[in-house]
Amino acid sequence: MEKILKSVALCSVFVLLACSAALGEEPGTDIALDEVLTFNSEYMLSGDELLLASATETPADGDQEISSSASKDKKPTQAEIAEAINNPLSSLWLLFTQNDTKWYGGDVLDRLGEDDLVMNTTLIQPVMPMQITEDWKVIFRPVIPINSFDTLDGLHVNPPGGGEGSSFEADFDRKTGLGDIILWTAFTNKYTPPDIFGFGPTIMMDTASDEKLGTGKWSAGPMALAFHVGDKWIYGVVAQHWWSFAGDDHRNDVNLTDIQYVLRYRLTPSTNIGFGPNIQANWDADSDNRWTVPIGLGGDTLVNIGPLPVKIGLEAYYNVVRPDNFGPEWQIRLMFVPVIAAPKWSKKPWF
Repeated sequence: MEKILKSVALCSVFVLLACSAALGEEPGTDIALDEVLTFNSEYMLSGDELLLASATETPADGDQEISSSASKDKKPTQAEIAEAINNPLSSLWLLFTQNDTKWYGGDVLDRLGEDDLVMNTTLIQPVMPMQITEDWKVIFRPVIPINSFDTLDGLHVNPPGGGEGSSFEADFDRKTGLGDIILWTAFTNKYTPPDIFGFGPTIMMDTASDEKLGTGKWSAGPMALAFHVGDKWIYGVVAQHWWSFAGDDHRNDVNLTDIQYVLRYRLTPSTNIGFGPNIQANWDADSDNRWTVPIGLGGDTLVNIGPLPVKIGLEAYYNVVRPDNFGPEWQIRLMFVPVIAAPKWSKKPWF
């Protein structure tokens, strides 16, 4: 509980500092990449899945249309909102909420005679763009995971007396709580459609409420994104890497890469089909347990819940490459992305 409170306080201080800077005041003082189940009875979350809202519109035009409509006191159309809500570098504030359910298998479970395990992660991701100067913008995106995992609690011999025909059986315990919060920060200059770019740092914080729900490490590294946004086709990539630099010396080091590749086709201005899965690589694992490579398909659309515009989506993935010992085979992803009213000061340059 103390760790959770400290994590919430850290995020709150960060947002307050950002708000103070944006207001021109002096400060007072982000599914998991891959879960690795080792045979020494340690269940460890090797990372946290990072998600990027799919880029599905002309970014600069989308921002200008929303701004222009607002300046004339006209309500933006659904198509204009759809243009901006899917732009990873737009000025819209979003509460990107995502739920991932994964079915895990592998040699470890086979040796224990266990069926596939079902893991679930809900990611809460406030997307907060702010204008630094007339030309530069920064997007803060904390990724707050709520994990629910079957974790290995121990092994026992069956029958208890051992002997011929006996075998090991696993005892699993369901753990639910806060995982390692990730904060990625993207900087972007004025861009000209159809090509947009961003870059910045990403940090993975040791905030898990239980040691089996996180890495036990503080990790950081670079991130970058590049997208092509056409009239019908949208494609791009966002890449991140983390190296651990502090934390529990008894836990494995973090050396992880996450690459999300996106390809979408617009059926209508507010409805898309396509995919945006995450390829992951744990560079400290052996070659048979290093890569997770998913393929799949899904769709999303913009709806109104009362006066609130909300993007909803469903995607399904199969991992054609996954760790032999223990890794996800299938995945179902649900998305719920309400638009939040952006504060006026967020578009006011800091400098």
